[in-house]
Amino acid sequence: MKKFNQRMVVKKGQVFLEYGEELTNVYCLEDGLLGIRSLGLNGKQRTLGILRPGGIYGIIDVVMGFESPQYEVNAYQDTTLFYISKKQTLEGIICDPMLAFAYMECLCDIIAVLNDSVESSSFYSPKQQLLLFLRNLCKLNHIEDYGWYRAQYSFSHQEIADIIGSTRENVTMHLNNLKKSGLIKITRRQIYFCKDFETRIQSEFRHYGLRNC
Repeated sequence: MKKFNQRMVVKKGQVFLEYGEELTNVYCLEDGLLGIRSLGLNGKQRTLGILRPGGIYGIIDVVMGFESPQYEVNAYQDTTLFYISKKQTLEGIICDPMLAFAYMECLCDIIAVLNDSVESSSFYSPKQQLLLFLRNLCKLNHIEDYGWYRAQYSFSHQEIADIIGSTRENVTMHLNNLKKSGLIKITRRQIYFCKDFETRIQSEFRHYGLRNC
């Protein structure tokens, strides 16, 4: 994508794609973070997935000609994207094995997104939705820091509440409980996870049949 030298910048908090807006380009993140969000059955927004640097977005919608996506995309951090048109995408899939592979990889990612969608559905409590968000945040290229895993990206309590469809007060309460339990620590909006964080939160989801929460 870089060879076409077509890029754009989306500022933190800006809506990149609105509900019902047709995609005409395929995008690749150079840096930053995008959140893919939809409306749950309770009318609140919830995060379906988080796209990080190197991730490709829109290839399925553009190639298959899908219209009016039932989700929106927000920038969680200042984000720079490369993009190519539908014509450039189709030509690339035919001529470039790497782009063809990326297309197949995105098909596989859809399954993962659908799985995450089920996991974060409305039958989860606010605490469980927060734990799922923290689990995914921990997986996003965390950095080892004096016996802890430091999240690469920082969020305020209000930003986390907006992402999971909860309230700031609820998020603050549960984060404080997690700190008291030694699962996390927070310094200047930076979240640190204990090394066995994923294992220790597993019990919160066992009665839902999730083995790898």
